[in-house]
Amino acid sequence: MDLFQKICQHFAPPPKLTVSQWADKYRIISVGNSAEPGQWRTSRAPYQREIMDSVNDARVESVVVMSAARVGKSEILNNIVGYFIDYDPCPILMVQPTIEMGESYSKDNIAPMIRDCPTLKNKVHDPKAKTSGNTITNKQFPGGRLVIVGANASTGLSSRNIRLLLCDEVDRYPMSAGPEGDPIKLATTRTTNFWNRKIVKVSTPTVQDASRIEYDYLRSSKGEWCLPCPSCGEYQPLSFQRLDFETVKMECEHCKALHAQYEWKKGDMSEGQWIHADPDCKVKGFHLNAMASPWVKWEFIINEFQETKNSPEMLKTFVNTILGQTWVERGEEIKEDALEKHISRYDCEVPEKVLLLTAGVDVQDDRLEVEIVGWGAGKESWGIEYVILLGNPRYSEVWKSLDDYLFKTFFIQTDVKSIFPVPV
Repeated sequence: MDLFQKICQHFAPPPKLTVSQWADKYRIISVGNSAEPGQWRTSRAPYQREIMDSVNDARVESVVVMSAARVGKSEILNNIVGYFIDYDPCPILMVQPTIEMGESYSKDNIAPMIRDCPTLKNKVHDPKAKTSGNTITNKQFPGGRLVIVGANASTGLSSRNIRLLLCDEVDRYPMSAGPEGDPIKLATTRTTNFWNRKIVKVSTPTVQDASRIEYDYLRSSKGEWCLPCPSCGEYQPLSFQRLDFETVKMECEHCKALHAQYEWKKGDMSEGQWIHADPDCKVKGFHLNAMASPWVKWEFIINEFQETKNSPEMLKTFVNTILGQTWVERGEEIKEDALEKHISRYDCEVPEKVLLLTAGVDVQDDRLEVEIVGWGAGKESWGIEYVILLGNPRYSEVWKSLDDYLFKTFFIQTDVKSIFPVPV
């Protein structure tokens, strides 16, 4: 009987593990790569758990992480790589902004992890061995391989089929990988053959409306890491806007009580949870600022803001890397009194300087909204008329009303009181 049990144990399938469970059991943090080397503990930064385990959720195809620096983004990616090499082998592609950054990431993160985790060391051979079949950017293992490429090289993005796609620092990718177009779309196309594909995008954001990670996050479940107020128990994100600089305490958005960093986090943030605006969305999105990090003190954040607030470029770095938010570019401001100097009134239908009229039509479900604008030399313009034509655009009557309106004559009056028609 004992022999039979031993045989069964030998051939039994491995226990079901999530990425975080695998990391807690097998992951070793290498000396020199962290201030806290040794056995990995997800409980050290519990906001990482749901991010990593979303990869195991069959309902989730894509994971998006928009975050500040120093919250453990790289370690999340490392754990996902280690899990799939050891526990669920498949073809993996990691995309870094450039191939040089990819090589550095492999040397500084992947190689030490493989070296120091026994379960990985037994499956990925040393690249120095002549028969290993491995290089810095191409690591083979039973059941798959890990390839690391740069987003600036189209050949690395479109030459192989992959099941797991990891895109790191996507806001630093070039707009196009050579002549072949968007690097993320090129890489994502390589996953279409796998019904169980996983796509993970991670980045610190950059400029609003130009940020790739913000674009993806706004189309995701939009998760925020929330902690309960020590006074009223209401869950809420940690917010820099509610941080009192004098006391270094954050105000509760509900009961207005002030509490220090250790009170909000209660030592290990074990009561924290992700709250998603759209929890049923198939794209899991996560946003983190540095206030949630167990490695960043709130005093440091306040000091960084005080030092950078008077320099737009330095403040931009603070907003991106500390708050994990996009930077809003501000144009040249126009003073109110300067704007008032340009106001002019005209009592005629069309001012004298107008050379051409244009009509813009906005089609709504129950009406057409028409704006007539007059144009002069140097693109100077005047608002002439705005009308609403009621009627369902599915029927011809409202379009006939539009034709009748556009064929009307507008009159321009000159200084000598002569009146001329102006074409629309």
